[in-house]
Amino acid sequence: MLTHLRFALCAAIALAAIWAGNASAFWPFADSTAHLSRAPAYAGACEDCDLSGRILAGARLTDSVFNGSDFSQAVLTRADASGSEFAGANFTDADLRRTKLIGAVCPRAVFERATMVNADARGADFRRAIFSAANVTRMNIEGADISGADLSTAAGLTQRQLDTACGDRRTRLPDGLRVRRCD
Repeated sequence: MLTHLRFALCAAIALAAIWAGNASAFWPFADSTAHLSRAPAYAGACEDCDLSGRILAGARLTDSVFNGSDFSQAVLTRADASGSEFAGANFTDADLRRTKLIGAVCPRAVFERATMVNADARGADFRRAIFSAANVTRMNIEGADISGADLSTAAGLTQRQLDTACGDRRTRLPDGLRVRRCD
């Protein structure tokens, strides 16, 4: 009986070690030997960083500065980037499903072909951002400023979403949709 218990305990420890190794996420802000398990967190500045293709699912990137950074083809599903700055950042082909961008500052950011389904971008600044062929289905843009943004080819954009945001005469929208002017 004791032998069986020891064997079961050793097997459980081995499985836990394997699971923890698979759940680790390489974090791009440290040296190449650094690994953080589960959801990595970062608060600080990483301007003009190349984070293209990185798996940052579930990452906590709140109140950080990523101006000019490249997130193309990155996976940011369920990441929390609330209050962060992404001026001129590139999110081409990025996966931003269920990402929190609450109060994020993203002027001139490029979201070309990005998947932003169910993203929460309440109060975000998307002035002059580009959303060419981006999927913004059920994206919450309540209180967001989309002045000068190009959403003309964005998929899933509805009048209901636009009724909660604001823009200006330079805001480009799909035919038949409109947005109120920002104060």
